[in-house]
Amino acid sequence: MNQSDHPSVVQTLRQISRPVWLLLVGMLVNRLGNFLQIFLVLYLTQKGFSETEAGVALGAYGIGSVVGVLLGGTIADRFGYRWTIVVSMAGAGALTAVLVHLSAFWLVLVVAAATGLLAQAYRPASSAMLVELTPEKQHVMVFAVYRLAFNLGTTAGPLLGALLIAYSYDLMFYVDAVTSVVFALFALRLPHAVASAKGEGEEGQRKSYLAVLSDRGFTLFMLALFLNAVVYIQHIAVLPLQITADGHGPGVYAALLSLNAIVVITLELPFTKFVQRLPAKVAVALGVGLVGVGMNLYIAGPAIAMFVVATLVWTLGEIIGTPTASAYPGQVAPPGLRGRYIAAAAFPMQIGYAIGPALGVALWTVWPSGVWWGSSIITVVAVLAAVVGMRQPVSSEDTVAAPSPGADVPLDEAHAGPRDSS
Repeated sequence: MNQSDHPSVVQTLRQISRPVWLLLVGMLVNRLGNFLQIFLVLYLTQKGFSETEAGVALGAYGIGSVVGVLLGGTIADRFGYRWTIVVSMAGAGALTAVLVHLSAFWLVLVVAAATGLLAQAYRPASSAMLVELTPEKQHVMVFAVYRLAFNLGTTAGPLLGALLIAYSYDLMFYVDAVTSVVFALFALRLPHAVASAKGEGEEGQRKSYLAVLSDRGFTLFMLALFLNAVVYIQHIAVLPLQITADGHGPGVYAALLSLNAIVVITLELPFTKFVQRLPAKVAVALGVGLVGVGMNLYIAGPAIAMFVVATLVWTLGEIIGTPTASAYPGQVAPPGLRGRYIAAAAFPMQIGYAIGPALGVALWTVWPSGVWWGSSIITVVAVLAAVVGMRQPVSSEDTVAAPSPGADVPLDEAHAGPRDSS
């Protein structure tokens, strides 16, 4: 296996094309200005709305976000990736700027939901474009770079937002609007059309999410993502309760979250140099398994050192499995369905993140350690679903012979060269 089959970080960065750089930088700028969801509750309450109303508005934004990803997948397949990103970002920017001028709660609710929808609609198109504009051997590494930009923006964005709030909430949302529009302007410079974006003739246009669900292997992969999300989100839902119960203060919890962010940002790219050599199903199964093991280790507290070890274990799982899991849907999607496959993979994770906290906290109230033991059991099922469901991504040379979504596919090991966020 020679080095050119699995390029290093430096090699990948040097070979990234101009359109891919536009996507990466545009997404980073957008994430740096992603203030609306983070500060919406604080903004609305200081503007005179009740806490209940602010919470409902945030919920509307969240529902719009989930719908936006699914709708974005369909639009990307039908009308192409570039215009999906342009319309999504320009529309989100315009609505964010409008929000600061609204005083009627029902209007705030509608605009918040619509903004959430548009703000997330670009994601299937951007991921699909990364797959199509990048050589297969660089997919895994490029998605790791994409995640680095996303995580940097997500980490620095709230700090920038807090600085802007010192001057004005309105200014903060205007900056949010501008960063979205900047991404839209970047997207205008992207290729006008990507070959498979519109499918192959009329048959590609008639396909829907039912075609995705008929792919039995991919449905198992989606199940693995859902179960992993339910487990992963416990570090936000139940971990702070565990830390408090073990006699530690909020500072310990904040330090663990910071440790996770630092490790992901600094080590994911170097790790990906080696992870990309693994078959895709092995990388995802290993990542999902380590997340479950890390969560289970929280039982072994109350020593702070044990909390640190557990956090490092599940963080290792995150950086091993996530880049491959992100690239995989775009690699195995048939022509004309890439946007929908990517959106369909994001959907079960969002559902897992939504219901996971409720399930975890409910179990915690009756059996605290059961949350971590339950995470282990769920993880075993998730690992099996990934191993059984994932197949070898079809290379560009084999596209003509690509199987239909519902066909049985041999479970050969897939090399992570074409590796997948969210």
